[in-house]
Amino acid sequence: MQIISRYMLLQLVLFAISVAISLAVAVWLAQSLRFVDMIVNDGLPASTFFYFVILLMPYFLVIVIPVATFCSVLFIYNKLNTDSELIVLRAAGFSQFQLAGPGIKLGVLAMLCVVSINLYFLPASYREFRELQHYFRDNLSPVLLKEGKFNTLNNEYTIYFKEKTPAGELKGLLVHDSSTVGVQVTYLAETGALLKEQDDFRAILWNASRQEIDPETGRLSIAYSDKYVLKFANISQDEGDRWLKPRERFLSELLFPDSENPRDLDNFDELVAAGHYRISSPLFTLAMAFIALACLLSGEFSRRGQLGRIMVAICCMGLMMLAMFLLKDITEKNSNLIPVLYIWPLAVIMISVFVLQKAKRNVSLRNSESTEDDQKTESRDQLTERSRG
Repeated sequence: MQIISRYMLLQLVLFAISVAISLAVAVWLAQSLRFVDMIVNDGLPASTFFYFVILLMPYFLVIVIPVATFCSVLFIYNKLNTDSELIVLRAAGFSQFQLAGPGIKLGVLAMLCVVSINLYFLPASYREFRELQHYFRDNLSPVLLKEGKFNTLNNEYTIYFKEKTPAGELKGLLVHDSSTVGVQVTYLAETGALLKEQDDFRAILWNASRQEIDPETGRLSIAYSDKYVLKFANISQDEGDRWLKPRERFLSELLFPDSENPRDLDNFDELVAAGHYRISSPLFTLAMAFIALACLLSGEFSRRGQLGRIMVAICCMGLMMLAMFLLKDITEKNSNLIPVLYIWPLAVIMISVFVLQKAKRNVSLRNSESTEDDQKTESRDQLTERSRG
């Protein structure tokens, strides 16, 4: 019995892994297209691009693993039924729950994977992703400054240069400063350089001119100097000032937001609901396995196949996924409905167990009826033989 259970579990795990990898790669390719612009236009290296999309993989897996679990249970059990292996196992004395055991174990394994991702890998990877995104988009990075192109920084500064030497010197430099409301200042320099000291960004201009138009008179004033030193303000934000989104927060940061942070207080219900969703979402994964088991093991064997039960299982899975995403959005707006996040998957699991239990009784009843028929047939044969004798 243990050998057969291990054989079924091995098939389930291997098929679930293959489906999860296939779906994850498909979603990964679709989502990675939005980062292609960072390579084509901003000149980021390919290694950074792949690091970006790898950091998003835990978020994809949280969605993919439940679907892969459902597909694996549905496919493998349907294959076992088509090959008459389930009939042989039932004839050998396997009960409904013994047959469902490998599928339940797969659901538990998938649930534990989702738990580990939700508790650590998802917030850790997404926080790293957001930090890199913040750096490359909002910081003055030499990687993003391209020669012969107008580089806009934080919608306040525009930098243009014709050529960049191997030593880092910029030739034909133009810097337009619109950081002050109502004031537009343009600097032109023969050569220059950009320097960074921690979060302090500076531009040093040699043989430069400063041009400014008076907003009241409209007169242009030009000042020449051998050297200008410009400090770029508000280019980078301190990491402590950046508000953490729900995906990049660990569970304790979701369930217990910072009471001294105004944005945490404004989004208190959303953060708490996201924390409970992160706890309850593994239950949806386990419910997916129970849905497939209840649909395939509850009916009788048919040589025509189980297309009807498969379609019912797929419809139930679709409703389960739809309810999962809807409940996530609803609970963020109404915290009183947070218990539904736990009640819904547990109710689905209990209904599936009830269906399997009912199917078990039906199978036992059919077996007893067939046994009685066999006994009656045997007794009739004995009476016939005696009468002939």
